Amino acid sequence: MALIADAIEGSLRTLTDGMLDALDGIPDDVFTTWKPAAAREGSHEMNTFAALATHALGAAENWTLIITGARPATRDRAAEFRARTTLAEIRARRDAWLTELHTQLAGMTEADFAASIPAALAQGNASDWTILRGMVHAVDHTALHLGHIQIQRQLWEYERDES
Repeated sequence: MALIADAIEGSLRTLTDGMLDALDGIPDDVFTTWKPAAAREGSHEMNTFAALATHALGAAENWTLIITGARPATRDRAAEFRARTTLAEIRARRDAWLTELHTQLAGMTEADFAASIPAALAQGNASDWTILRGMVHAVDHTALHLGHIQIQRQLWEYERDES
């Protein structure tokens, strides 16, 4: 099972490294307040960098640590989109989560990965998913939000250069 655990952990580490790289150098006030012009003009609902990063980590923690049944649910998903945080706090949260995930994955067996997600914790269409499928979903979801963050960074740089 070390091969599966290493793949999951490695993918999530690589994706969140990319997220931190894409957020590097954004001033704290911009991190918690800036949205692309399309959002400011009221045409689309968009999030701040802080909200995107907080949600990406909240979802990853949820799928890898909570839905697997390893720790109690404490997530407030709606609050993730109102996050007021710094990149340093995001980095610390990411590092703490990866440490906890590493410990959890190191102790998992093939039977653990093949087990069903506990019914009380299953979300949406995940009622018949295995723990492994939930973990893979965490990788997919993190990759999706890395792309959002990278695009938002490009928009911020473009708009900043235009002003």
